[in-house]
Amino acid sequence: MQNLFAALSQLSLLRARLATLPEVPAECAPTLDRTIRLLELTLNDIRNLLGAFHAPEFAERRLAEIAEDLAVQHETLTGGAVALEISNPLPEVPLPVKIALYRILQEALSNIHRHAGVNAATVRVWAAEDRLCLEVIDQGRGFQPPPLSGPEATERHEHIGLRGMRERAALVNGEICVDSRPGGGTRVRVEIPTHG
Repeated sequence: MQNLFAALSQLSLLRARLATLPEVPAECAPTLDRTIRLLELTLNDIRNLLGAFHAPEFAERRLAEIAEDLAVQHETLTGGAVALEISNPLPEVPLPVKIALYRILQEALSNIHRHAGVNAATVRVWAAEDRLCLEVIDQGRGFQPPPLSGPEATERHEHIGLRGMRERAALVNGEICVDSRPGGGTRVRVEIPTHG
């Protein structure tokens, strides 16, 4: 969303600059105005969609519902497809676990949209013994993932999304593994204890 705000700001500056020029092609101003208006409408739609996910509402909602709503939100915003597989029943989990899984899933889907070169993802959520498991899989271009744990764990700026998912998992005593290779798609797997 920050990138959209930045783009809107740049376009507004460009419109102001064009207004000072003696000669501007006739189609430029109306096209720029329409583009700015579309960005404003898009930002408003995103704010409205995200408004449904305040932490107090998380406390009252089941994890399956949260994952379903996020899949629909992702499809609406990106035009991509999310195949969601939830093995019921999922256990009740503390609020921090719900928020962590929501943020990790949100980032993983965003990464697919931005980097994978595909518009489809498979998301699986299930419980195994005393752990909650999440997998996000794509068949996209893949990459060489950096280490996420141990002394070689990445702290590089370009890995901020992966670091964020790692830190979200760690906050609730969970673990994350990213399995990928160039040309081979990507699988993000998270395991979190069901009692935090």
